[in-house]
Amino acid sequence: CSSSSLLIQMTLLFVDRKGKASCDGVVTASLCAVVAALICMVSSANAASKPNILFLMADQMRADALGVYGNEHALTPNLDSIAKNGVAFKHGMTSTPTCTPARAGILTGRSPWNHGMIGYGNIAQWYDVEMPRIIAKARYNTASLGKDHFGWDLNSDEGIPHGYQKTELYDGLGAFDDNATNLWDGEFDNYDQWFQQQLPGKDPQATLDWIDGDGWNGWHGRPYVYDEYYHPTAWLGRRAVNFISNYNEDEPFFLKVSFHRPHSPYDPPQRVINKVEPLGLTPIHAGTPYDEIFRTMDGCTSEDPDAWCGQMPLNETLNSKLCYAASVTFVDEQIGYIINALKERNLFNNTFIIFTADHGDGQSDHWHWRKGFPYELSARVPFLLSWPPSVQYPVPRGTMMSEHVVELRDILHTAVDIADAHSHIHENAFQPEDGKSLLCLLKHPDGSYCDYAPNPGEWREYLDLEHSTVYSSYVHWNAIFDGELKYIFRAINGKEEMYNITADPNEMVDIAQDPKNDAVVAKYRGIMAQRFLTEGRPSSFVKNVNGVLSLPIRSEGLVYSPHYPQGEVANGRGVIAEGQGFPYNQWNVTSSGMIILLNGTTLQNTNFCMDVFFNGSAPFIRVESCREGKASQTFEKMDVNGDRLKLRFSELNLCLASKIDNFGENVCLDECTSPSEAVHNTWTYGRGGRLCTAGYGCAAVSPKFPSSSEVTDRWSTMTPKTFHKCLRQQQG
Repeated sequence: CSSSSLLIQMTLLFVDRKGKASCDGVVTASLCAVVAALICMVSSANAASKPNILFLMADQMRADALGVYGNEHALTPNLDSIAKNGVAFKHGMTSTPTCTPARAGILTGRSPWNHGMIGYGNIAQWYDVEMPRIIAKARYNTASLGKDHFGWDLNSDEGIPHGYQKTELYDGLGAFDDNATNLWDGEFDNYDQWFQQQLPGKDPQATLDWIDGDGWNGWHGRPYVYDEYYHPTAWLGRRAVNFISNYNEDEPFFLKVSFHRPHSPYDPPQRVINKVEPLGLTPIHAGTPYDEIFRTMDGCTSEDPDAWCGQMPLNETLNSKLCYAASVTFVDEQIGYIINALKERNLFNNTFIIFTADHGDGQSDHWHWRKGFPYELSARVPFLLSWPPSVQYPVPRGTMMSEHVVELRDILHTAVDIADAHSHIHENAFQPEDGKSLLCLLKHPDGSYCDYAPNPGEWREYLDLEHSTVYSSYVHWNAIFDGELKYIFRAINGKEEMYNITADPNEMVDIAQDPKNDAVVAKYRGIMAQRFLTEGRPSSFVKNVNGVLSLPIRSEGLVYSPHYPQGEVANGRGVIAEGQGFPYNQWNVTSSGMIILLNGTTLQNTNFCMDVFFNGSAPFIRVESCREGKASQTFEKMDVNGDRLKLRFSELNLCLASKIDNFGENVCLDECTSPSEAVHNTWTYGRGGRLCTAGYGCAAVSPKFPSSSEVTDRWSTMTPKTFHKCLRQQQG
């Protein structure tokens, strides 16, 4: 039995007045054993009854690339079947439509300003709330296959997992290099390794390398030069099928399968191109006055193979659109194999399926290529959800839900709701503008009520979208969208645009330029300004003069908001046990018994050590500047075997331990005797300096926020658990 929450409840049942777990007195040992067995049985039954969650993603897939969204040229029967067995959301959006900020929204369930990425940058190495960690605490086995784009750990030479227990990655980063180690310059991920084993010395990007060098953001399209077996889309499909076909665990799974395509390079197999070509292509939508800026902008010409804008030669444009459409179909084929694997294993009828994409693709509309734009071509993505036959909602299967706007931040909350993992989210983790569970809309389609505990209330009326400067100062914008009207503010020059998406889905008529719409434009401008004010944004975003709000021109971009979790280690920071993806997680356990943070000295000329601090009568673990011989920093090493050890704090005769509770895994002090299922006090000390327990994670320090005002933001709202000798420091 490994259900931490139920075992913690069991510990509470048998706690004596001294606060020690006991089976003495009126509670007999046999009764203890019976109760423990019953709890294990209930826990196992609960795990078995929970549904699996299959989270499917594609990269750079427009919503209108699918048949379910009205594209009569599309060949996407398997994706369309997900909508047929569930629902499609008409207004599925990605608020910051480039790869990393979009994925940060999925990972954290927060708005761009609140998770900290309002432009293209690096996903932080840790967040206090992360979807896979929360789901895992609800007794799910979590795995991520394909593209994460979470960053690469150079110490372990693997992707930063952010809580996923298993990863097999293809991020599509780096470039073939004859002179580099492994013939690859950059992230040499699982697919890259497999490819070199299969075709030693070959360039996996050979299809388009001869045109653009690496093809990651090129606008050309060509048929894949190798047998399609070696294509990363096919590789990922097989890895997902293999996971499902061989899954024999008692616990349900949360499986993310994230395809890199149809992101560039547009390199589908010729076989798939032949299937798609007779169906025809969608027309190019361009020609507004503002489009003219991008049609012939410097650098946006056919001579630039990585151009992000520009009117390209028609034959090459049509060929690119064809290869893009075929790439979508190739992904759809793999999704069909994955769904069939679920059915063959009798798992389909107990699995929720979610499908979306991180952003769309310009495909020459408005003379745009790639992503990062406020238009539907970039900011609107497929959003599909299906549920097991035994689950019933008021919304009929096959419904196109068009009344409300949904966004990538809603995926974490939907998964948490499905997994019944609400109790594993700390208090006040989310603000009203953050995500909500899509199940709320299935239960109450009018959006009037949502009983989802982490973020209850009515469904959002307006969605915020934004992107800091990318490619050009002209691509620096904020937007507000309500499902019908989209208001866009161009930060570089203050230009305003507004489109009626219902009447003009391709955004060809800017109604903001018609004076009769001045009042409605002013209304949405005010909504945006008030949102900025509520979020506490600086005066560069919103001016407040005697209660009158205005939006100033912003000539400088801002990639990271103050909520982005980064910064140096500081005295008093708490030590936690979830450190696989944290930046400060390497230690030196010295012969004198000090536990020194190795990689906390790169930012400050200071050594930090684990330190026992007393908060009233209860001890907890933090880091402080090292002082040789200081009693609160001295631990006795007690070898267990090999590289495994216990670390005893002699003054209290307690051992360093990791303990799981509803707020996460914490490093603390506990009895040195045999641990319970919920507490582990035997550590593995790796050669790389990792200090990890068998049960939970690796000891790490959470860095301070970049702004001192942020130190008390989210962490200070936690209520420490006091029923055990383990306490989580309130501010980190």
